[in-house]
Amino acid sequence: MQIIIILSGLLYLLWATPKPKIPYANYLVIAAWLLQAVICFNSLFDENGWKLNIGNAILLVSWLSVLIVMLFKLKSAWVKIPLVFFVIIALLLIDINPVLGYHNYKEFSWQLDLHISLSMLAYAVLVVATLFAMSLLVHIKKIKNSQFDNNGSLLSIIDEEKKLFQLIFLGWLILSTSLLSGVIFVDDFIGQHLGHKVIFSMLAWLVFGFLILGRMTKGWRGEKLILLTISGMTLLAIGYLGSKIVLEWVI
Repeated sequence: MQIIIILSGLLYLLWATPKPKIPYANYLVIAAWLLQAVICFNSLFDENGWKLNIGNAILLVSWLSVLIVMLFKLKSAWVKIPLVFFVIIALLLIDINPVLGYHNYKEFSWQLDLHISLSMLAYAVLVVATLFAMSLLVHIKKIKNSQFDNNGSLLSIIDEEKKLFQLIFLGWLILSTSLLSGVIFVDDFIGQHLGHKVIFSMLAWLVFGFLILGRMTKGWRGEKLILLTISGMTLLAIGYLGSKIVLEWVI
């Protein structure tokens, strides 16, 4: 397994290299992603159920994030490089034989499987949306600092904003179904130390909903769209990663 982890990481690094002089460079990410799929399956599941410690959660979200980048054909280095950094951290956090606490195991059931899958997918889509928003912000800053108008760049920004909104709307829809499935299927939020996670997730849901409403009714764009995206993802990260860090590394 260590060899697969190293090979996956190396392929991701080669893919993130700007204009890699390697034949069939576009296939590097597919190979790396397939290897990471093997790693995910080996790390995330055993006979007891889902092994959702913080390392495995990051591993799964990073794997799904790469899938979203491939599906939406995002080529910006401002997306690829931070995402690969995120993946490498996930690979470094892998514990081949982890000793997990009771709160890290989730027994298999279609209800819980659905809730976990939707939650991880929502996080992944919104992580990619946030990285893409940061890429768009860099693009906007470059144009603002230019002395001349660049129509091609302006058209490119409009196209990127549309794609960013598509990502946000998709992530918000999946997050909505995730929260709904949690309300229906997850019992005893307080006993499972999930109260603050739910609160921050709801706040993030409201921020993204507010963003979508503003975009559709008032045509919000540019820096307002970007800052709200980053704010919503920050709330999600605090809610999920914050609770994981406290449960696993503090308590």
